[in-house]
Amino acid sequence: MLISSKQKKIIEISRKLINKNKKLNKHQISALTYIALWGDSPGFARVKYEIYGFQNIFNYWFKILKDIASIAFLNNYEILKNPNFNPKVFRRLMISRSIIEDFDQKGNYKDRYFLINSNKKKDTLFILINSGIRVPKKIGANVVIIYQKEKSLNLLFFFKYTISKFISSNFSLKNFFYNTSSSNLIGDVILNFLKKNIDLDKIKSILVPYEGQPYEHLVFSEVRKKNKKLLIGGYDHSAPHSIPTHLFHRSFSPDFLYVNGVSQIKFSKKFLNWPAKKLKLVPSLRYPKKLKLDFNNIVFLPYDIFNEKVVIEEFKKIILDNQNFDLKSLKIKNHPMMFNSKKHLNLKFKLEKIIQENKKKMKKVKKQNIAIFIGATTGVIVALEKKINVIHICFDSVFDSYNQSLWPNLIVKQVSKNTFTYKLKKYNTFLKFNNSQNCYKKYYEI
Repeated sequence: MLISSKQKKIIEISRKLINKNKKLNKHQISALTYIALWGDSPGFARVKYEIYGFQNIFNYWFKILKDIASIAFLNNYEILKNPNFNPKVFRRLMISRSIIEDFDQKGNYKDRYFLINSNKKKDTLFILINSGIRVPKKIGANVVIIYQKEKSLNLLFFFKYTISKFISSNFSLKNFFYNTSSSNLIGDVILNFLKKNIDLDKIKSILVPYEGQPYEHLVFSEVRKKNKKLLIGGYDHSAPHSIPTHLFHRSFSPDFLYVNGVSQIKFSKKFLNWPAKKLKLVPSLRYPKKLKLDFNNIVFLPYDIFNEKVVIEEFKKIILDNQNFDLKSLKIKNHPMMFNSKKHLNLKFKLEKIIQENKKKMKKVKKQNIAIFIGATTGVIVALEKKINVIHICFDSVFDSYNQSLWPNLIVKQVSKNTFTYKLKKYNTFLKFNNSQNCYKKYYEI
């Protein structure tokens, strides 16, 4: 079966799983229908099982049980807020993510997705999920950070949580597995904070860098019960993934979705069930027109490494088959969230070794404006829009590669089983670059 046919089948399977969950659980939010094809999730494992059959049944159940088991380490979330925190002044909420580098010395937060400073949005409460270990010593009066000091095993919490879920699932194992996930816990923490501190009747809007995650849907579902007039906006903050099934429209979705390209508008309407009136085409906040990206002669490692062997084999083919490759300046760049991952560091070392072994064999070459991307990544599209040539190494070409039948503005060439090159038919169709200093206020603020 052609890659295009399999990718359309993935979309159809995802749609059926979402509809099945809706029938079984009505309005219950399930991690099994969070189908993000770039990470290690039960939803992704379920789709692989449907595509590849019984050989993936063990992996599917392993991912479910692993996800539930991880709840035992998620009991100690804490809330950090300023002593001058005053919930009465807020009319807007922004739920986003943060690391220590997002804060200045005064505790002001700059959001990496919307590129706004908390100090300039006094009527907005920034509820931030901490992605690192460290938190700032100071934070602004309109900033709240949800964090864990450290992960520790707590079996008592685990049994209390899972038993309560089993009871709320009417003692049905099927419903229990649909409704129980570690990804819902952070949503519970956010809702508990809102319930104790915020009068939702006075909140005008909520804005999030939207990824279709279960905790997002949980929050949206509950706040709508408190305030039916409240507007919820989601920002599809990256260039599109090859098969963005995590963004399927459903009853929990935002009231509207900001996207940065005509291609995403067409894809979302045709494949993801989004009504046209809920899609808003706006300039990208993350990628201003003048932004210079250092992509040239760099190999980008992905967030997750599924198959090291495939990457090494494909990388060797690229080096050996392309005699014009400038190996002397080729560099391996780790994923920014994986600097301490042994798996990533090990792959980085092996790729660098291949480069060193082949440097002496190469003749003088002309410098090429080219970048190599590995795995499921949106960097491919960003590089193309910045007029950089790309090579895409896939772990699994069915799930990772971009296909012209889904994205008509691409010209796709399959170089080998798991390596592809792409070209754009027309620029600025995936990314409408921002050329305005007041882009957030003009297009995004609700």
